[in-house]
Amino acid sequence: MSYIPPPTPQSEPEDLEDRLQELEFLQQLDNELHYVLDLNHVLDITLDWSMRRSAADTGLIARVFDDALHVMRVTGYAYKDAVKLMREPLSLETGVLGRAVRSERPIYMAYVSSNADHNLIYDRTHSHFTVPLKYNDNVVAVLHLESRHPAHFNLRMRNFIQHVAARAAVALRNAELYTRTHNAEQLKSDLIRMVAHDLRNPLNAIVNATHLLKRLRMQMPEPAFKFVQSIEQSAHHMRMLIEELLTLERLESGIAISADPVDLGRVVQEAISRTQGDAISKTQEFLVEVQESPVVVAGEFAYFRQAMVNLISNAVKYTPHRGTITIRLSQHGDRAFFDVTDSGYGISPERQKHLFQRFYRAKEPGTEHIEGTGLGLSLVKAIVERFEGEVWFRSEPNKGSTFGFWIPTLEGDVTAAAADNARREAENAYFKISAANRQSSRRATPAPLGNGKEKASGKQGEDTESAEVVDDGTDSASGSRKNPQSEAQPKNN
Repeated sequence: MSYIPPPTPQSEPEDLEDRLQELEFLQQLDNELHYVLDLNHVLDITLDWSMRRSAADTGLIARVFDDALHVMRVTGYAYKDAVKLMREPLSLETGVLGRAVRSERPIYMAYVSSNADHNLIYDRTHSHFTVPLKYNDNVVAVLHLESRHPAHFNLRMRNFIQHVAARAAVALRNAELYTRTHNAEQLKSDLIRMVAHDLRNPLNAIVNATHLLKRLRMQMPEPAFKFVQSIEQSAHHMRMLIEELLTLERLESGIAISADPVDLGRVVQEAISRTQGDAISKTQEFLVEVQESPVVVAGEFAYFRQAMVNLISNAVKYTPHRGTITIRLSQHGDRAFFDVTDSGYGISPERQKHLFQRFYRAKEPGTEHIEGTGLGLSLVKAIVERFEGEVWFRSEPNKGSTFGFWIPTLEGDVTAAAADNARREAENAYFKISAANRQSSRRATPAPLGNGKEKASGKQGEDTESAEVVDDGTDSASGSRKNPQSEAQPKNN
């Protein structure tokens, strides 16, 4: 059987009303296929539309992969025939389907003879139309329609089916790419969970062993003790990397996250308490500027704490000894703003474009000795964007950096209730300040956040540390303070 070209457009007059109706149908098809990324759904839509518009008796769609045709959808066939079609792959070298793939052209048989090489199962077929679905000059599938009526598929009908096939090819390719990406993401997630699980137990054993060895400090030479300390630091580094990878995986997997009211002022307090020890060991100074009224958002306390801890920890690590780190929290309109400014090394413009990428670390001159996982900023970005916010930064080499984010706030009764609860809890809040050269710490009770700039500092080698409140002239009656963000909010670079 040879290829029979379709008749020229002049051979069949086209009614304008019918043409407009076809265009309307194609628009509906576009709307259906546009948002579909499920492979099976694309196949169902394509075959359904083709069968309904052509009034064919039977039809099928076969995908092309592994050098064969694999029938994925059939309709109109008897059950045993359908099973036979879908059971085994079809050769690309025989039959009308294989010929359509090889020629990359539609094949129309108006009159099927009894000895025609079409390899069809439907024995009452008298005409059929086979269309390859092409994407970027590659045939990805074949649509095949049959009718028991001779010359059933006229020119207008064939043109419409080819338009359907063209749209289906794009949707099918997109669905295939999405499926591959989803499978790759699933594989990555499974690998992360597996590796994390397999590493945790031996890592915990290493950490516990180093703790026991450190108790024997007086019985081991100094070089051996330093070696134990190095092992402990490496183990903690690995543990941090595992936890950050798992957190990123949970955020990106779409697992449901609670949206409870969270007072960010309390989150700031806890984030500071977790990072202040490192700042004290470097004789750094924290300046904390938090507005008096609670800043309430929807989300999970632990995630916000992780984001703030990461930003403050980065500031501590990249700020030299005796530097200053300013931590701010404020609300402007329906947004909560948090940022951390350091007096550290800063970041050169050519390295700034890579910030927030996984495992990227901006190694400026003088920072080569600073350890890190390269996941901190990407984790902050993932957390903030999960709660519908944005991250931003500004930095200048040798002058320091500011990293921050904003997230939507809660309003109304929910905020009021959360504020009352926050005030009650704040009455018992305190900063626990500890130094590496002290075995104990004393309780320091600052004034409620927002009454002034809280200044917490520590001198290495001294016996005591302090947390003092420095009056900045805030009007206590109004509870307002001039904040740099109130005049101009920095935009995401």
